Amino acid sequence: MRQVMMSNVAANHHAPVIEADLEEALELAGTGRYHVVHNLVMLATLFASILEMVGIAFILPAAACDLDIPDYLKGILTSLPNIGIILTAPFWGRAADSLGRKPVLLGSLIVSGVTAFIAAFMPSLITFALFKLASSLFLSCPSSLGYAYVSEMLPRKRRDFAVLVTNGLINLLTVLSPGLAWIILSYDWEYQFGAIDLRPWRLLTAVYAFPLLLAALCLIVADESPKFLMTKGKDKEALAIVRKIYCTNSGLHEDSFCVKSLKIPCDINDSEQRGSGCALAPKTQSESAFALLRPPHLKWFALTGFLMFGLFSFLNGLFLFAPDTINKVMNSNETSGTVCELMDMSDNSTSSTECLDSMSYHTFYIMVVTTIVYGVLVTAGSMSPLSKKTLLVSMFCVVGVGCLIAGLSTNRILAGVAMSSLQLTALGIGPLTAYVVQLFPTALRGTAVGAVLMFGRLGSVVGANAAGVSLSAACTLTFYGFAFLVFFCAGLSFLLPSADQTTKPQEAGADS
Repeated sequence: MRQVMMSNVAANHHAPVIEADLEEALELAGTGRYHVVHNLVMLATLFASILEMVGIAFILPAAACDLDIPDYLKGILTSLPNIGIILTAPFWGRAADSLGRKPVLLGSLIVSGVTAFIAAFMPSLITFALFKLASSLFLSCPSSLGYAYVSEMLPRKRRDFAVLVTNGLINLLTVLSPGLAWIILSYDWEYQFGAIDLRPWRLLTAVYAFPLLLAALCLIVADESPKFLMTKGKDKEALAIVRKIYCTNSGLHEDSFCVKSLKIPCDINDSEQRGSGCALAPKTQSESAFALLRPPHLKWFALTGFLMFGLFSFLNGLFLFAPDTINKVMNSNETSGTVCELMDMSDNSTSSTECLDSMSYHTFYIMVVTTIVYGVLVTAGSMSPLSKKTLLVSMFCVVGVGCLIAGLSTNRILAGVAMSSLQLTALGIGPLTAYVVQLFPTALRGTAVGAVLMFGRLGSVVGANAAGVSLSAACTLTFYGFAFLVFFCAGLSFLLPSADQTTKPQEAGADS
């Protein structure tokens, strides 16, 4: 009966609904121009953080001589952005759930952008690393919260699609990382500015930091999440935002919106404790965090966390060494051999102690072209009608095959293209994040997304350091080991619920 009433209201906006819950109100507000603008702002914040994280893969080879970077520190320096994110991810998730999405996201963008920009002008390796680490301490929020922020402004049926498309577009836009490096690092110039030698890599570092500040400027026009406001009992403020969504999408006056007030519901998982007519009072921070470690959330938290760990060990681990690895292979004087054989021959044939920090044309060409091609594939996959589980399993299998080809092929072009295919793991971020958004209630959502992505960052650190050490000590074994991990993740993906089962864990929590 209730569904019939709501469907009639959807057809006739002049029939007032005295009271409705937030999900019904968002459905009646519709989707349109408001969500396009909001999603573009969230896309800017997510992309800015990704650009800052992956850009270090091009900065370090070019800064190796100026900063006197030893080989054994490259893995640690490459993983600096993810180390900072790991240290602060739980804090930012709780802060977003307690203080609000917008203020936390805005503050973290500004501080991260400013410190990353200052790092470009640091004279020594220590000061450069310290400012990059300081920037990364504030990078966890913009690198993860945007996904939840996108979902919470949309009706339930549109959320998966929006998260997947956002993720696909981010991967497509990452072509700017090698593209900007190609444009800036192609020129060899030097300008003395006090005690600092300004060179192209410093300009590139500053350029990578600028989108964080630009995203902060764009975020000023965003509204707070009505779902967050409802968890704080601010139903009038939430309704005002829903009315704004309705007006922007429909072009009609807010008085014509059929919802006049919002019910403050009990969260499903709190229904036993609070009864059927109570307000959704927010939990304490400790309760929200430890709820992830108790049934029914524990099994989904463990599964999605491990899958994100495996995914990021490739995307922000092994893949970040692709530019340097491909550059060494392309600069090798040998005519045949696998990637590992060519790297060993290149290292062994180096008779000069002169520091080399140049990157070949072929390296940039391969990285730019493959990033465009794989970015289009990720975007197309994200917009395809395939289920989240199908996308995950397919992605892991394709990346596993690409990892094996990269380590075994004697064709250096094919090996470079195959190693670049590791960036296809970006296709998995959207589906996994969409699972987290669906499997956890609103009061836990920000914390859950941040915690799961924290496991991803841990995978980035482990993957980057493991790749940095093993590529020189046991190169072939590195490719075999990472291939095994990705195939194992493909198998675990089958344990995720299907589309019509994603709400059952929460329902089970209410019955337990």
